[in-house]
Formats: sequence, C-alpha cells, structure tokens
Amino acid sequence: MMDEDTVSDLTALVKDLPKQPGVYLWKDKDGEILYIGKAKELRKRVPSYLRKKLDRKTWNMMQYAADLETIITNTEREALLLEATLIRKHQPKYNLALKDDRRHAWIRVDLDADIPTFEVTREIEKDGATYYGPYGSTKRLDKFLDTVRRFIPVAMCRDPTNVKRACMDFHLGRCIAPCSEQVPIEEYREAVQEMCLYLEGREEELTDIIREKMEEASRNLEYEKAANLRDRLLDIDIIMRKQKVVEPKGTDKDVLGLARTEQAALIEILLIRSGRLVGHDNYYFEVDIDTPDSSVLQAFVEQFYFTIPRVPEEILLPIKITGMKKIGRWLGETVDTKTKLHNPKSGRPSELVEMANKNAYRSLRKILLLGESDEEILSEGVKNLKEYLDLSRAPLHIEGFDIANIQGTDPTGSCVVFHNGEPDNSKYRMFKIRSKTTPDDYAMMYEVVYRRYRGVLEKGMPLPDLIIIDGGKGQLNVAQKALEELGLEYLNVAAIAKNKEILYTRNAPGGIFLPLDSDGLFLVQQVRDEAHRFAQRYHHKLRERRFSGSILEDAPGIGPKRRNTLLQYFGSYDKIRRASINELRQVEGMTEKAAASLRHWIDSEDPLPR
Repeated sequence: MMDEDTVSDLTALVKDLPKQPGVYLWKDKDGEILYIGKAKELRKRVPSYLRKKLDRKTWNMMQYAADLETIITNTEREALLLEATLIRKHQPKYNLALKDDRRHAWIRVDLDADIPTFEVTREIEKDGATYYGPYGSTKRLDKFLDTVRRFIPVAMCRDPTNVKRACMDFHLGRCIAPCSEQVPIEEYREAVQEMCLYLEGREEELTDIIREKMEEASRNLEYEKAANLRDRLLDIDIIMRKQKVVEPKGTDKDVLGLARTEQAALIEILLIRSGRLVGHDNYYFEVDIDTPDSSVLQAFVEQFYFTIPRVPEEILLPIKITGMKKIGRWLGETVDTKTKLHNPKSGRPSELVEMANKNAYRSLRKILLLGESDEEILSEGVKNLKEYLDLSRAPLHIEGFDIANIQGTDPTGSCVVFHNGEPDNSKYRMFKIRSKTTPDDYAMMYEVVYRRYRGVLEKGMPLPDLIIIDGGKGQLNVAQKALEELGLEYLNVAAIAKNKEILYTRNAPGGIFLPLDSDGLFLVQQVRDEAHRFAQRYHHKLRERRFSGSILEDAPGIGPKRRNTLLQYFGSYDKIRRASINELRQVEGMTEKAAASLRHWIDSEDPLPR
C-alpha cells in the first residue's frame, strides 16, 4: 500500500511532467507494470490518478503504485500506437487486453510473386502481401476455399516454383497447375485476379470478366471453353446467392456487437464486403463488473485495427467511444484507407449493429457453456504447457533451438517452428555458426538466438509464444541474454535438460518436472528432437560439402574451372583452407587478387580452429 513518502515522490514526478503527448506506465515497488495509458498532454492526464475520488479499479491499482515512467511521443497518434504495442507486450494486470488463445485466420496471397498462391495463415507479416479476413475458423475456411476453387482453380501450394509435376489438386480440378506449365502464366494470373475479386465480394466485376471471356471464346469458335466459362458463371451465381446481401449500397464495413457478463466481454465482428456478409469472428476480454462497455470497445478498436493489414471503409459501433473521428483519421494514415467510425441510431446500419449484438450474445454463451472459444480446439500439449509453465496465453507458436557441433568442425544451429502442436516445416531456419572458431556451445546458442530474432524484428515477423532451448541452465541464460539485448526479454523461454527431462525457466530456476505421461512433456520433447534432427541434418550437409570440396561453390570468383584446378592441386578442400595467399597464387589460373579474395572468404566464412 502507498505510504506518505511514496505519495510525495509520485506527486513530485507528476508535477514535473511536460505538456506533450506520450505514454505513462504505473509500476509497483518491484518494478512490475501495473497499468499503461496514453495522454494528449501528460501533465493534464496523469495527475487525475492522485485525486481522492477514483473508481474502484483505479483506486485498487494506485494502492500498489510506487513509480511512474513516461515516454514522450511527437503526436497523440504515436502515443496510441505505442500504448497498444506495450499493452500487447506486457499484458499489465489493470489494463484491458484481449484474452484470446486463438490466432484468427487470414487468406494470404503475394501478388508480386512469380506464381502467386493462396494460403490460410494465422500470422500477419509486414511482407507486402494481400490478406483477406479475419476468419474465426480454419476448418470452415478450408472447406470454403475447397468449394470456391472448383470454379476458380488457383494454387495453394507453398512453393510452386519447386514443383516438378502437377499435384492431386490439378487432377481434382481445383488448380490449373501453373507450376508444371499446364497453362500460360498470364492465364493463371487472370484466375488469381478472379479469386481476389471474389474474396472482396465484387461479384459484378467478376462476372463481367468471365462473361467477356465466354463471349470471346464463342466468337473464336472455342465452344468447349465457352461452355466451361458459362458453367463457372452459374456456379458463381449460386454460391454468391448463399452469401447474405445485407446492404444494397455494396460498401465494405465491419459491424461490431458487444455482449457482457460480470467477468467477461465479447466483441463480435460481422464482415461485410461489397454489401455481402462474407464472414464473422469474435474476440474475448476478461473484465470486472465496474468496467464500462465503452472502455471495452475502445480497447478493442485501438488494439485490433492498428495491427491488421486491411481496414474497411466503415466500422459500425454499438456505442460511442472517445475520439471516433480521430481514430478513423489515424487508421487512414496507418493502412492508407479512409475509415469512418460511427454509432448508428436508425435505419439499416442500426439493424446491422443489433444483429451483431445478438451474435455476440450467442458466441459468449457458447464460450461460457462449452469452455471453448471456437471449434478450433487447442492441442492438449499446448494446453498442458500453458498450465505447467504458468503462461499468460497458450503457446500456439513455439520455436525450438539446438546446436550441432561434432568434433569441433562445421558447427550449425537450427530453429524449428510449431503451430498448435504441429511442426511447420516451411518456417524452419538453419544457421551456420560464424562467431566462434573453437567449440563453445554457449556462445553458439547465443549467436543463433540473437541472429534469429534480430531477423524477426527487422522483417516484422510474428514473435513466438514460447521458445524451447535444448540444454540446461547455461543455455537458458545465454538465450535470455541474447533476447535482452534485442529488447525481447519478456518472451517466454524454457530449456530442457538432456536425459533428466527437466524444464528450466526464468521464473523456475530450480526446474519444473512435467508428468512423464503428459502431452505437454511429449510436445516439448518433439520440439527438442525436431530441432536436434534439423541441426544435425544441416551439419552433415556442410561436412559433406567440405569433404567433396563443393563448399567452394559459395566462394566469390571461384568458378567450376578454378575449383577443379584447386582441388587437383591441393588434393582436398581442407588443405586449400590452410593454404596461404602465396600458396594459392601458385595454382594455375589463380591471380593474386583471386587468391587474396579466396583467403579472405575462408577466414570469414570457414575459419580455422585456434
């Protein structure tokens, strides 16, 4: 509880605040963040917390407040974005934050790719791709795409440029196989455009394009092609009729509904695109009875819409929130879309909000009755780890690390990725150790973890819910050190000791013993073993390249002729890497410049042990 000295110290801090926008963080005596807020003017907003008359929740929070930290921003909008980021990062006890273990599904397509493909993903990245959604259930989404691809047969494979022959989707009529050049790439890109129009609900444009193709085929006496296009038009008409038309004007909008209990709140979103109801989703909050509905809605809008890649023209709200015009303007600056937020009182917009409210009520009852937020059910291993490791959210996204270092040569590191308890091979990454020329497992683990998450931050990729390190307390400490240097010390990290199967974490240095028959331990073992397998695989690949000399293919200025001559002259790659510049210069075809360049490459990429 606050004593007189603490009150005096906080009063002094508050009086010294500037008249500028920013973010403030109330902390307890141990430095734990209690609450994060934003202000147009820090000097005007923050003093309100020291008044005698406060609501119950704020009064409770201030009994533990012992310190105040502020971050000044240039604009009020920057303060809002920073506040939302910090709330997601720290999940303070007294802030309203989304309590949702699901990652909502999106349809992703990179239109700049050589062969654009569509995929269902739960991760949004700043990668220039186009995202459609969100959708609450990947099961329903997979079924939906399976149906649509029967008349718009686009590819859903991960890397079509590496596919050598048409897959089963081609034979089932769900893909026209651009990978095996069954159709010209221009024709495939037309199909991609049609799928985008369909996902955006632009029925008229889509049918006009297909009708024009049908008429052209008929004029060219391509009657079979014309008949196929006619059937596609009929299919589109049937499936579009199944999507409920809720607004004749055909605009894009999200309609929000709200439902409450004494301890929970749920926001329902109805996704309306081009006037059609194309999907819905919901988001869950834990709240107390004193929290106003407007605060729940405000928190959702600020934490959700500034993190997604596509924002509609309108967002209809069940009640007013503070600064609706400003938020709409700020959203436009973020996603380059003019967005209007308003609370309709009559007409069709008001009816849509009422429909969203009813759906929110039904969704909240389902959560409270069944204990599941959707038909997307977490794997038992993920549930176990959330409980055993006392995590704030279920570790849907897990990344595992290991080092392979046999006989001190060609050390490698691996990062494997699991989503909802299943390996996601396309996200695996391997690392060739660079920083050490002598075996040092700790330094190698530090390097791999640091390089992995430096790259994640630079590319704007999603961070994991849990990191699993193969090793004991030492490996755990160096991994945490690497994360701290990147400002990611808040990420959850666990190390699993070899043989003993004990988990060490920051909060449990004495170790956590998971039941031997638990799904949680099985999942950790699976991540560890997969990381070990992947690291070993890359290590053996490097050793094979060393013994064969093919590693020289990576050396700049060393073509096939020079490579063969070098290997014949020295007898092995290992002797080449030990040769001096003068010795390399003696080989036929090697200039002094080429020898110096090769020596520099070896020293930087494949240094000799000291």
